[in-house]
Amino acid sequence: MTATSATTVAAPAREPGWVDEVGLTGGAGLLARLVRLNMLVSAALDGLVEPFGLTVADYLVLGTIRHSPGGQGAPSRLCRLLGRTSGGMTLALDRLAAAGLVSRAPDPTDRRRIIVELTEAGDVLSRRVNDRLHEWEAELALPAAVRDDLHLTLDVLLDAVATPGAGRRP
Repeated sequence: MTATSATTVAAPAREPGWVDEVGLTGGAGLLARLVRLNMLVSAALDGLVEPFGLTVADYLVLGTIRHSPGGQGAPSRLCRLLGRTSGGMTLALDRLAAAGLVSRAPDPTDRRRIIVELTEAGDVLSRRVNDRLHEWEAELALPAAVRDDLHLTLDVLLDAVATPGAGRRP
């Protein structure tokens, strides 16, 4: 083997230290890695939004409304986009309205429906939290090529998982 070909041969894959730490004797597969990533990111997100007096779920409601067409959202749409129940969404909206972050009004085109929008305070807070989340992401210092690869890979994975029947046996 020449020196050139030796540098192109990949070293054997080694499991990261956390695999032994959590006791995965057979090694870590995709699901174990995703669960570990979910745990770490969830803890980081909780720590990032907590100083603002929010939960991650509350921030997601605010952010979804802010990015909705016209800056307004129907509770049913929010439930669908965020995977929440109508009861859970009602509680979240009650909490956010009591904090002065959202307002509710009858839909002018259909009085049976409610439209939710951010108050000025809700918009300001949502943007501040969003800025902090982007700062945290930048602090990860991922090279642009790695970030681009991750975006593509995660988009493929998200599509696969979101496909009805994905991962289920017939």
